[in-house]
Amino acid sequence: MNLNERSTHLSHDFGTRAAFAYVLCGWRTLSEIPLTSVPTSPHTSGSVDVHIQIAPGRSPIAKNAGGGVREHSAEYSLIRITGVADFEVSGGRQICIWPTDGATQKDIEIFLFGPVWASLCHQRGLLPLHASAIVTTGGITAFAGHSGAGKSTTAALLDSLGYELVADDILPISFNHGTVPGAWPYLRRLKLRGDAIIQFALTPTEPVSETLDKEKYFVRPKFAGDDKWSTIERLYLLEIYQTDAGVSIDRITGVEAVRALIDQTYHFEFIIRSGLFRDHLANCIRLASKIPIYRVRRSPSLGEGKELWSLICAHLKDQST
Repeated sequence: MNLNERSTHLSHDFGTRAAFAYVLCGWRTLSEIPLTSVPTSPHTSGSVDVHIQIAPGRSPIAKNAGGGVREHSAEYSLIRITGVADFEVSGGRQICIWPTDGATQKDIEIFLFGPVWASLCHQRGLLPLHASAIVTTGGITAFAGHSGAGKSTTAALLDSLGYELVADDILPISFNHGTVPGAWPYLRRLKLRGDAIIQFALTPTEPVSETLDKEKYFVRPKFAGDDKWSTIERLYLLEIYQTDAGVSIDRITGVEAVRALIDQTYHFEFIIRSGLFRDHLANCIRLASKIPIYRVRRSPSLGEGKELWSLICAHLKDQST
């Protein structure tokens, strides 16, 4: 596919289109938008867990409300992204979208699959971590970290070595029977820069966006995890540390581990505005008590390279034996 192909603009008549079926986070999802680089589901019957709709009429956010509007409660969210769209998330089941005139579908999807989907996960009581994840012998291994820490590139490297991709950027965690942490796959695709694509000899499908995220491309993984819930084996917290001269991996526990999970919660603003911090803290404490969490530190000058990845690969093998 031509990498310079421009995204098509959304029109306001999407409500007349047939719905497209997907499975995201184990939820049967119907969308009035054909989602970019997301495989459709063959299942066409049965109950619907999540419905994504281009809503008719006016947005519930006032026209003159300005940008950056955020309203969250336990079961309802309103989000305005200036120049892109207004989003309404309700009951952990319904996402309504009011596109801004001239907004592209891909720009809308950046926020739909990010803070909007994270709000839906929060409403359902899940813990969405800012993480990419692969399948290892003992379950799911996650790589959390702030933007630029190397989550997607690390997942791409391990996928090239035969590990199956589970998620990129958001990993929504749930607890089976209230105790065992695990996750369903979410967006089994990678978003990578051109240098990483060349380095791992991958084939890009199309640009993430022509306006908001112009330097990244969607990439299909070589190996994708099965569409099933799996337990989480461990989590690596990727950090760029200004005073470190090399790379180190150290286990963190207790309050430090819980604090790291809170810090790596995707769209933490929902937790603050909805008043659900106590419940969220309980989930973070529960997860920290169930899986080992490791901090991976590297200096800015080192970058993402063989030393970092060799250390992570060796650590994965050591911990699985």
